Amino acid sequence: KRNNDQILSPVGNSLTVATNIKRKKSESETEANPTKYRQGTLTYFDKVNPIVYLQLLPDSVSTMERINELIDNAVQENKHNSSYEIGDHIIAQFTDDESYYRARIESYSDSTKTYAVYFLDYGNLDENVPVDHLFSYPDELKQIEAQTYKYSLENQTSQTWRKSVLPLIEEKQNETIDFYFINENQSIIRIKFSENDSHIYNNQPRTLNANISGTNKDCFYIHILPDSDTLICEMCELLETYKGEHQTSNQWNLNDLCIVFDNEQEKYFRGKILSINNENYDVQCIDYGNILVNKTNDDIYLLNNDELLKQSPLAQKCRLYGVKEENQKKAIEEVIKNITPTENVTITVQNDQDDSCMLVMLFRNNNEIVNDLYQSDNDNQ
Repeated sequence: KRNNDQILSPVGNSLTVATNIKRKKSESETEANPTKYRQGTLTYFDKVNPIVYLQLLPDSVSTMERINELIDNAVQENKHNSSYEIGDHIIAQFTDDESYYRARIESYSDSTKTYAVYFLDYGNLDENVPVDHLFSYPDELKQIEAQTYKYSLENQTSQTWRKSVLPLIEEKQNETIDFYFINENQSIIRIKFSENDSHIYNNQPRTLNANISGTNKDCFYIHILPDSDTLICEMCELLETYKGEHQTSNQWNLNDLCIVFDNEQEKYFRGKILSINNENYDVQCIDYGNILVNKTNDDIYLLNNDELLKQSPLAQKCRLYGVKEENQKKAIEEVIKNITPTENVTITVQNDQDDSCMLVMLFRNNNEIVNDLYQSDNDNQ
């Protein structure tokens, strides 16, 4: 397991990885630093987020040769189905170069009668492939694992990625690159761009002390310490004083701000109307993040006080950095929702360009990193 110091220190963390992960030395590792660097072919990259797709060298070379032989044979046989299901593995002709590659059906458009496919050995999508450009999949191909692996680049936000790193990455597409793994489950890497490229990775994340204040299905909320303690106390006093009147003349509308009473806690909270079902309302407690469901007008009050209206929400929305969507939900259900509001946690902010949500690493008191529990080795299967 990694700890907070390892996350924040690229040099220390890479040494930990080099000494603790036991594996056979690849022929591709450079003689100058055989315990650190590997090589791969950069097949694809995300233009918005710091994500790259690599074929690992030299392992993929002979495998790709065999894959291409099988693809050529399958195309010559010219076997097609009349239609395909989402998730089917097929051979697809890529629109841009008219070559054939292994792929997986991602979606189908009724309007254009075309399929969107994901290329298993490269990482990119083609969203407009007609059915006659799809071929049946030989059994031997089914036994060969996808040859591209998805990695996040170390210490990059979406902004630094687009402004500083993307131009360098674009020059290296389909080229061999040197890289090494930053974390133990080998999902985050550092690419070598030059001998003096340390400035690219010096985007140290902000570190915050916090409490978990609430959870939803795919995100969680924090109170940043120590400031939020005082602000929460002040807010409670104001709400008791200015809880106001019930809505009488008109019904509540979506996104209306209000004061809501929680019967279980016997407390008042600032709220926002999220959904309306007849005379029942789902209300989010904006200073905590949790949602109170099926509230009636008896529990909802007008929010008329200027001081309460102007105060920004005290809960900050977060998602786990480097964790897939389905695993976000598992992490929240299995771990995060069970972290008590009194437990202090450490947050490192990896990307807060979107003010509405921070992508974070979440550390508990025992230095357990919640992200590491829910990161897959790769995202291409």
